[in-house]
Amino acid sequence: MLLAVIGGGVVACSTPSLERFSALVLPASIPPSDRLIARFMGVSTLMLSDGNTSIMTDGFFSRPGLLRVALGRIGPDGERIDTALRTLGYPTLAAVMVAHTHYDHALDSAVVASRTGAVLVGSASIANIGWGAGLPPERIKTVEKQHRFKFGNFTVQAFRSPHSPDAKFPGIIDAPLTPPARASAYKEGGNYSFLIEQHDGLRILIHPSANFTKGLFNHVKADVVFLGVGLLGNQDLRFTQDYWHEVVQVTGARLVIPIHWDDFFEPLEKGLHPMPTWMDSFNVAMQRLMPMAQADGVAL
Repeated sequence: MLLAVIGGGVVACSTPSLERFSALVLPASIPPSDRLIARFMGVSTLMLSDGNTSIMTDGFFSRPGLLRVALGRIGPDGERIDTALRTLGYPTLAAVMVAHTHYDHALDSAVVASRTGAVLVGSASIANIGWGAGLPPERIKTVEKQHRFKFGNFTVQAFRSPHSPDAKFPGIIDAPLTPPARASAYKEGGNYSFLIEQHDGLRILIHPSANFTKGLFNHVKADVVFLGVGLLGNQDLRFTQDYWHEVVQVTGARLVIPIHWDDFFEPLEKGLHPMPTWMDSFNVAMQRLMPMAQADGVAL
């Protein structure tokens, strides 16, 4: 089975262009129904479907603007969520698996789970987001109690992995959280990567945050890595080399697809564009990753 991929600020800044990386962009395609389809919808929101079962990570579609995030209260935007789900064909989801509970991952997760029939999977903090949204306990599963899950032909294993360095809003969400709320209320709550294996042996690692724990994946093999690169350009070259080694070289992946590179203060209808330069050095990260991928014979 093959993998097919479809895929207003208050600070003066420039936004890197994707044009110089256009040769790396996989063309949109409609593959035969017997192939696994991955749909990337910004940040680390991905939907994987094998034609029978669909699962999603994060499900973040509201993407509130910078001014509201900085100064106001935020909550799920029902219209934007509906538009995104319509784009995805109004899927029935077996699970929405949340990497961590910062708002750019978890804000919409309970609403998406509710509207798609999914089980909400994540930390104890995501359980409090689910309860705050009115999800019943049987629709919430925590990785602290169960690290391996089965959804149709997908087997999912959760790995506790570190958030990117210098993360904002550390800590846990220790009570039901009902939006609207300050962005700071969406504390990290623990970060997770997900290894997804199909019945035919295809193994996909979704690693949402650009950081690593040495040796975490020493006994993990993956064919494909969806690699978080947010804020990676702000790290030094040695960090990037170590990151590539611990997540890509160690797992033996032959295809790496960057995620969490886009400016999530902009709505999806404007298209995906890299984070502005005041947030991240996107070009630096990509210019470092490209030669490493080429040297290892990895498609990037």
